[in-house]
Amino acid sequence: MSYLLARVESFGRFDGEALSAEPVMGYGKSGEVPHEMHNFSVASDGFIYGYLPKEGGGDLSRLGGSKGDEEISNVTVIFISSGFVCGYYRNATVFSTPIRHPDKLKAGNSDIYCRVRVNPKDAFLVPFEKRVDEIQPRPKGQFPVLYGDESSNWVSWFERWLQDFEDVIESEKKRRKWTTAVERSSKARKLALDQYGAKCECCQISHQDSVRSAVFEVHHKVPYAENFEVRHLIVSDLAVLCANCHRMLHKMPDLADIRALQRYLDVPVVKG
Repeated sequence: MSYLLARVESFGRFDGEALSAEPVMGYGKSGEVPHEMHNFSVASDGFIYGYLPKEGGGDLSRLGGSKGDEEISNVTVIFISSGFVCGYYRNATVFSTPIRHPDKLKAGNSDIYCRVRVNPKDAFLVPFEKRVDEIQPRPKGQFPVLYGDESSNWVSWFERWLQDFEDVIESEKKRRKWTTAVERSSKARKLALDQYGAKCECCQISHQDSVRSAVFEVHHKVPYAENFEVRHLIVSDLAVLCANCHRMLHKMPDLADIRALQRYLDVPVVKG
């Protein structure tokens, strides 16, 4: 795999939003939006197009290509600002000649020409508050772009950093998912009990005191395991079940068919 290390301006967002910090690298004129401001914006054709400073990155022979190649794929592009990693592309395509951004974006009065194209799923913008890791060993001198491969020391450092960074991000995602699930479960239980009362919809057992009513759980007729973070709680999607019936219903083919469980248990169906 081939690598490019690109120096960019220092600001909070690279997806077309307003600057949240002053540029420090000086590749753009004062007061103008730098060309790389859109390096993490999804274009109208569904791809992300990355600007590389000072016309860097065009020597495809240093990325494993051959003379005359117009593009090369499977390149990792790392963006640093003041030495700190602020974003990266995996599996990117690099062009020998910059192409104009498909949405005809401009930086000030200048058209934006891009050297790199990448699928959004392979583009990762490091949150501003997490840009605390300085690439090691920090390359010396003033450079817009550096070429590298697995033998480069800064590439080895990046791959180790990337593993740790992705582990942290995945851990945070799991924690947020668990926290959201707990919060939703509490809200859903209150919503269902307020609507249906402390009574199992399946076996019809009922308890009104606070101790015995603890056996009741909320059942989601519409599973939200895959996209619960964006689903809204709808009371008609919920049911109140005792713990035993709840466990048994989750063994049934249709989680929404409480009547089927009643028939299985030979529970008289209360009409109305």
